[in-house]
Amino acid sequence: MKIKKLQIDNFRHIKNTEIVFGDKLTIISGQNGTGKSSILGWVAQLCDFKKKNKRLNEELFKEDFKYVFKFCPTNDFDKNYQVVFTFKEESALIETHKTITTRFQQKTDKSPARYRTDFDGRGNALDFPIIYLGLKRLIPLATERKITIKNKSVPPKYISTFSRLAKEILILIDNKIKPESIKSSNKDLLAMKTENYGHLGNSAGQDNIGQIISSVLSYQKLKDELEDEYNGGIILIDEIDASLYAGSQINLIDKLYRFASTLNLQIIFTTHSLEILQHLESKLGEDTVLNHLVLKDDLVSNVLNPSYDYVANKIKNQIKQVDKIIKKKFICEDKVAEYWVNNLLNGSDLKKMVQVEKGPFPDGTLVSMAESKHSIFKDVGFVLDGDVKENFKTKKKPKKTIFLPEKSRPETVMYEFLFNLSDNDGFWDDNINFTKQTCFNNYTDSSKGTHKRWFEDLNNKKFFGNKYSKLFNRWKKDNKDIALEFQNEFRTLI
Repeated sequence: MKIKKLQIDNFRHIKNTEIVFGDKLTIISGQNGTGKSSILGWVAQLCDFKKKNKRLNEELFKEDFKYVFKFCPTNDFDKNYQVVFTFKEESALIETHKTITTRFQQKTDKSPARYRTDFDGRGNALDFPIIYLGLKRLIPLATERKITIKNKSVPPKYISTFSRLAKEILILIDNKIKPESIKSSNKDLLAMKTENYGHLGNSAGQDNIGQIISSVLSYQKLKDELEDEYNGGIILIDEIDASLYAGSQINLIDKLYRFASTLNLQIIFTTHSLEILQHLESKLGEDTVLNHLVLKDDLVSNVLNPSYDYVANKIKNQIKQVDKIIKKKFICEDKVAEYWVNNLLNGSDLKKMVQVEKGPFPDGTLVSMAESKHSIFKDVGFVLDGDVKENFKTKKKPKKTIFLPEKSRPETVMYEFLFNLSDNDGFWDDNINFTKQTCFNNYTDSSKGTHKRWFEDLNNKKFFGNKYSKLFNRWKKDNKDIALEFQNEFRTLI
């Protein structure tokens, strides 16, 4: 059997909220007071295993709900609560529902006043094995008033597995860990025993892991006993990360996932551990499900499979930090190339990703820098003028370089573009006599030197816009595909 969903119609501050269960692992996270432990309590009440098989600690595979829920006479006894479970039997084609309701029963001559739990009216709970590990398991043994070492020994076939799992999860180097059956005032467990210490020497983490391991191995024992009749089971763990350092938390989760597969278990746990939540983020799906409970207007709602960043910000109670973008540096020949590169990148996502710096560096120097393997150029890219393309017709260009559009230097590209522009184009302003004729006055020579002097002529620059933006934008208007191709090549290079 697999539990699929829990619909809580009405329970304290949880109303009309759905919890989804993974086939193997189910995580329930959230700030304190969001009802995480209550979810485990409802699941614990759902099951009442009828067979008398016992766990390794001699307990039955069931839990009395009085150890899970405490109903308050003041706030609960006058209310009726209802939840609906959706589950699916292994061989069934359709899902089945079971409704749990609670009601306060007044004192009579035959029975005392009590809070009752009904299943589908007056029906029965599911005949399915379950183990509930509540926070009582975290009470240190050293603080218990009465501790008894039980005579019941653990079957040898489970001792080696207990020892191996304890060492692997806690990353211990002791080679002689054995389980020791202990009964105390508050719990019944398998503690860890070595040649150097017994149960009173167990740390809180060893105590916690010992109980979780023995619960898993109890299902191995049940499977060995029932053989073909074995259909899996459920383990509920409240605050699974309590008393464990981050490395052990991750090791534990990985082991539990493996046993959930081999023993057909659903392992449902609550946690505040950011390490566990980050570790499982990439594994969320049908087998592993995260339910994050949040309070809004004093009512709980569930966010299903949120991102790690979302959960971390909620648990830390902080506003999401905006990631700082580290810009990629590119060097170009001079300020004209710098202005044109920035203009070509305007309006794209690349603008936030690139920092363009100018020389002055001759083309040959830029190429030598791009080809250099010196560490100073490791994280730097280079933008070469279009006329340098001719030098790489017969050889491969350096990996960290990109060419400006066209096959000439920027000044020549713009000179030829405006020279071929119609006299009637909107770029010109006839009212003040900024025309093609006045723009190219004294600059009709086609030499490169003439192009550079024309480009920097003060009479022209004032009409070309700040950083030549008006001129560059007019060129882009007629060359959108070339500009887009440059952006795509830049993005690929980054």
